[in-house]
Amino acid sequence: MNKYMLSSLALSAAFSVQALAAPVLYTNDFEEIIGEQFTKDTGYELDVVKMSGGNLIARIAAERSNPQWDLILFNGDNTLHSLSMTGDLKENLNPANAANLTEEAQALVPSNHAFYPVGISSACVIVQRKGNNVDVNSYQDITKPELKGVVGMADPSIAAPTYPCVAGLFHELGEKEAKALFSDAFDNGMRIFRTNGPTGRALQSGEIEVALLTSQQAYTFVDQGADFDIIWPETGTPATVRAFGVQANTAHSEATEAFANWMLSEKGQQFLADNGGSDGVFRPTITQATEVPFGPGMDVKYNFTPVKFAYENDEAIKSWFADNAIN
Repeated sequence: MNKYMLSSLALSAAFSVQALAAPVLYTNDFEEIIGEQFTKDTGYELDVVKMSGGNLIARIAAERSNPQWDLILFNGDNTLHSLSMTGDLKENLNPANAANLTEEAQALVPSNHAFYPVGISSACVIVQRKGNNVDVNSYQDITKPELKGVVGMADPSIAAPTYPCVAGLFHELGEKEAKALFSDAFDNGMRIFRTNGPTGRALQSGEIEVALLTSQQAYTFVDQGADFDIIWPETGTPATVRAFGVQANTAHSEATEAFANWMLSEKGQQFLADNGGSDGVFRPTITQATEVPFGPGMDVKYNFTPVKFAYENDEAIKSWFADNAIN
């Protein structure tokens, strides 16, 4: 056997290995359960890589010239919009099961069909320890002098679901009023934690009395026995939308199409809701799936921030927040 035959065989073997490799999902949710169940339901293997939101986006940027991922599932559709703008996402997905989307969810699909919503929750409900006598019904109430030093929230530059909270309030209230709200909160000693988990634990321990938390965290704490009141302002709360997308140049077209349809199926969304722990506390985006019984239900009001607004103001809002927050 000459060297040219050996080279040809080696090249063929390399292509065979590549063909056998499973598609890779980058996610900040459901990492322990999603791969096995997806394979069980569809027959396609899936390698799941779990990272925090900030690390995940940084890794995608670092790999841009040689992507190591095929799918992304992320809690924050503004991030999917940013990946679409940089050309990282495949456009015109149009999975067959998109027909299952609710009317609310259809409005969240971008015109280029580069990503699809698979769960809706609140980026920041107001959560208060029971027994705290301060009347809190709106975001403005967290600045009351009686709450000096005992209100907390996660850092929007670190906690992926918290940026939609801050961006949502900037959009809903307007820049001037939103800056005044947070400036007053900072002056009143608002505590800033890295993520929602430590924020919730500080609330449980009594280190703080009031917190802005994702509804996923808030309802999970209550379901686990925390003595909290969850407050939804009458005007509604900023939503955070979990969504998925497909890497623009993926070699796994069949498996990624299967993933898209599974994520928009009753089998997929109901499994994630029923087995996802705090990640599973979301309003499904398809008509056939139902929210977990201890979640907020259908009567609450979500305010959806346009992804273009969140994307275009990302750096400015995060920089202003970081420059003005005092811990």
